[in-house]
Amino acid sequence: MDSMAVRDSRLRVAGVVFFAVLFLLSSCNPEKQTQDPRQEHVESMMAILAQVQKNLGRIQQKEAVVERLSSGIEGKETKNVDQIGKDIMASIHFMDSSLVSSKNLIRKLEEENHSSSYRVESLDRVVSEMKIAINTKDREVGALKGHVQKLNNQVSSLMATVDVLDEFIQDQEGQLYTAYYISGTFNQLVAKGILVQINPLEKLFGSGYRLAPDFNVNLFKKIDITETRDLFFDKPLKSLKIITPHTLGSYELAGGKTSSLLLIRNESAFWQKSRCLVIVIDD
Repeated sequence: MDSMAVRDSRLRVAGVVFFAVLFLLSSCNPEKQTQDPRQEHVESMMAILAQVQKNLGRIQQKEAVVERLSSGIEGKETKNVDQIGKDIMASIHFMDSSLVSSKNLIRKLEEENHSSSYRVESLDRVVSEMKIAINTKDREVGALKGHVQKLNNQVSSLMATVDVLDEFIQDQEGQLYTAYYISGTFNQLVAKGILVQINPLEKLFGSGYRLAPDFNVNLFKKIDITETRDLFFDKPLKSLKIITPHTLGSYELAGGKTSSLLLIRNESAFWQKSRCLVIVIDD
């Protein structure tokens, strides 16, 4: 398994390239004070790159946690081993989901940049570096899993914990990590009973939309909040409106003229006020 020093070095290389491109992109058209479509596109690309870099940093932190927890586990008491096993597998689950999210984000970035009339060619190099960093992390996580499996074979109590972990997550943590989201036009969401028609007086006082007092959650898409940290919409950013309450600063809406991305920066804070996310898409 690669040493932490080598991993730090690889991540720093990707980080240097990333921030260099951020500086280059942020300096585009400095004479324009008002935001134009090209600047919107650039900011959308920067937001995606920032999220991928953040994911890689989180994965590296979890790697360190797993290595620390697994060190000297054979000499620990059984009850401690059981909890350590759960903590290790939870960290690996987090790393796996972060890798999947990062790969999806990079793919979306490539598609968005290549299809845009405001394509930024300097992004090609940083995307290539990010892919290398993600693939490196993928291999490291795989090696870490192999290391944990060896521990499973050496410590019977830990192995038993791992054997029941999937059932434990599904039965005890499934509801804890479940959330729901739905999007559509105002009329579509009214027809589904998610929103209700508002009267002219409410519009006068600035209330553009109102949630129904009760609605069928089965109409929503069910997601795992630990795995879903970004939602893609093939609609321009200015047409999206989040109706449900979510903590400011825990998320960011990024995008341009043709597509948008909801980036969830802090999943715990984002879903704290509402486990149902409703997004209205203006026609």
